[in-house]
Parts: sequence; structure tokens; C-alpha cells
Amino acid sequence: MVSCVAVVLSSCLDSDENTMEITANCQISSFSLSHDSIPGLEDVDFTIDQITGRIFNIDSLPYGTEIEKVVCNIGLANSYAVVGVEVSPEAYPDSTYYLSSMSDSIDFSAPVRFVIHAYDNYTTKVYVARVNIHQLVPDSMVWSKYADPMLDMAIKEQKVVTYDYDGSESYFMYVKPTGSNASYALYRTSVENPEEWTSLPLSGLPSDGLRISQITEYNQALYVPGVDGTLYVSVDGWNWSVVEDTPSVRAVLGEVKASDRNPSALATIVDKEGTLTFYAMNQAGEWLEGETVSPDFPVTGFGNLQYSVMYHEYLLLAGGRNPGNQVVNTTWSTMNGTSWALMTSGDETSFSDREGAMVAYYDDKFFLIGGIDASNKALKDVYQSIDYGITWSLQDSMVVLPADYEARGYSSIIVDEENFVNLFGGRTSVDANDLNQLWRGRINRLLPKE
Repeated sequence: MVSCVAVVLSSCLDSDENTMEITANCQISSFSLSHDSIPGLEDVDFTIDQITGRIFNIDSLPYGTEIEKVVCNIGLANSYAVVGVEVSPEAYPDSTYYLSSMSDSIDFSAPVRFVIHAYDNYTTKVYVARVNIHQLVPDSMVWSKYADPMLDMAIKEQKVVTYDYDGSESYFMYVKPTGSNASYALYRTSVENPEEWTSLPLSGLPSDGLRISQITEYNQALYVPGVDGTLYVSVDGWNWSVVEDTPSVRAVLGEVKASDRNPSALATIVDKEGTLTFYAMNQAGEWLEGETVSPDFPVTGFGNLQYSVMYHEYLLLAGGRNPGNQVVNTTWSTMNGTSWALMTSGDETSFSDREGAMVAYYDDKFFLIGGIDASNKALKDVYQSIDYGITWSLQDSMVVLPADYEARGYSSIIVDEENFVNLFGGRTSVDANDLNQLWRGRINRLLPKE
């Protein structure tokens, strides 16, 4: 008997309370939780760190999981050597008791301290169990005002594009300052930290009369139309020149990327002897004539985005004003820039009439944010489409904009590599000055993995 007791005692280590522990006999060997109202809780894996005495789940439980009263199942390395398990839930600071069984109901809304008592009523081992729960709603979108103002000046309108500068990706902001004699100006900042904007020289553009909301990158160059039908191009972003031998360009609709089925194209609307016609310019600078523009097609104030489906590239337009100056709520799509298909007829499956809406591909969906309606009222609603712009659903939770976000349209929208949706500027009415702010939003589950 003396020899057996000596062997048992020799297997003990000192506890956190400076008492001799019988490690093999005082250890918790398994730990699990269960509850009839929490599906899958019994399958959650818990790590038991025998050195530090920590018990925890590496994969956090879903946001909002309530664990105030769950069944705790404890397995001991040698139950014959243990005379009791003392429990002290932090949720009840003055409550300490002994488990009546190895499966007992415990409040895990805060860490729980377990003290395993050996048969000698002296040797102990201490564990602290913590149940990790996601503290953020995974599908919720958190918005914040990142910069206010972006530039130290009053702005009439702006357009932000992502463009290469000195070998690094930057944001280029083209602005029209307020004032009757103010000319267009250019500022840049880094994509990683879009706070400090630096002025860049700008040459070759007129002082007024540009549709800067339609600035588009195509074939490693930037293009912008003038209200007089002139088309301007720049390969570096600040030195511009007139594109010679072009038709009268009424609008630049966007870029159609190259695919296995079609070459790339710069999609435009051209005034052909008084008739609005779709035209596409290819990489060689050749102009291809397309169909006549529909009376319902938007020619100004549209939002646009590029997307891919089954290895084919598309360009989509949403909202805007048609040739009759009416605000519309339709979406159109093209694969080549010369022929367009109506994606939604503007019925109850679409968004409401608006111009200046911000459109982006985000979280494997089409997002449409805000805009300005036909009564010149700014909007801040958010729509989503999961079928490539055919139907749209209004979002009433999770991704809605915060209360302190001022409704607006005509913001520049860019989704960056860290899954932020960036909204640059915007106007509260068609003729209002730019808000000169940067707002950023991101869905919680799209946070970069560490």
C-alpha cells in the first residue's frame, strides 16, 4: 500500500496555488457542452491546455449564441483519484460550489473556474474555461466616415478612379472646384491610406464642359468626353489630349473587357447626324457602329459596373436619365458596346427611379446605393441583385447606411482589396456642391484573415 501511494504522489506537479498536484489523477481529459436549444453545441471542439489550465474553443460560436445555462460534461483522467470538482462562474462572483455530477448545468456567459480536488483533500489542479463567441454580426456591414473633408477646398463635382502612379496603385481624384473661373484639378493618394491627397499638374483639358463623372479607364489610358462631343485621352492621368478623327461622343458608358467571345471595347453613345447611336472603340482606335439608342436608355446620370458570367465579360448600366430627360430605374447590359439588352423592365422587381446611383460588385452580388430621385431628393437606400441586375431587393438590415450618413448621389464608388466599399464625395441634390467626404463600409465576415 505504501508503494502504491508513493507511485501516485510521484505523478503530481505543483498547482497554480503552490500545492502539490497529482497531475495524472487531477487532469480534465475531456470537455464538452450541450443544450437542446443550441444545435451543434455538443460537436464544438474544446482545447485543454494542461500546462496553463486553459480550456477554450478555437472556432468561435455564432454571434448571439446564449450560453447562460448549458450542460457541461467533464471527463477526468482518473475519476477514482478525485473527490470533488469545485466550480466558480465569473458570472456569479460570490458563487462557489461542487459539481453534483460530471454533467451539470453551468452559466458560461463569463469564464468558469474549475478546481479539481484529489483524494487527499489537499492536492488540486486549476482550470479556467472560456467559451468564445463571435462578437460581430458576420453579415452586418459597418460604415464609418473615413475623411471629412478629403480636400481643403469646396468642390462642385468629383470623380475618383484607381490608376497606376510611379508603379503603384493610387486613387486619382478629378475635381471641379466651386467658383465661376475655377478650372479642373487633379489630386492623388495611396490606396492603402487614402487620407493625404497631393496635388498633381493637369494639362490639355478645357477649364469647363467635361462630363467628369464618365471618366473611364480603357486599354491603359483614361478617357473623358466633353459636352461638345470632344473625346480626351491621357496615358499618365495628368497630360491630356484630344482624340483625333472621332465621331461626336455624347457619352462614355464604360469599358467592356476582353473575353473568349468578344474583344475589349470602350462603349460610347455617339450623336450621328442627330441620331443617338451606340459606338464602340476597339484597342486599335477603330470605331464600330452599333444599334440606335432606345428612347428609354440612360444617356446621363447612370451607374455602371463590369462583371463576368461564364467566362464572358459584360458592362451594366443602372438608372440615369434617358434622351427625353426622364429619370429611369432600368438596367441594361452589353457584351460588345454596340448592342444592349434590357435587363429589368423597371417594375416592382427593380429599384425606384434615380440618377447618380452608386453601383458595385461586392460579396458576390450587385450593390446599388443611393442616388437622386426625379423630385431631386437624395436617397440612401441599398439594393442588392443576385441575378446580375435582373431583379433587385431593398435591404432593410445588415448592410444599411448609418443614421449619420447624409443621403447622396453621384459618389465615386470603389471596392478595394481589403473588401472596403469606398464612397468618395457625392451630392445631396443634382445642383448641390460635393460633400467632400470619404465613407467606407465592410461586411464583418469579409475582414482579412490574420
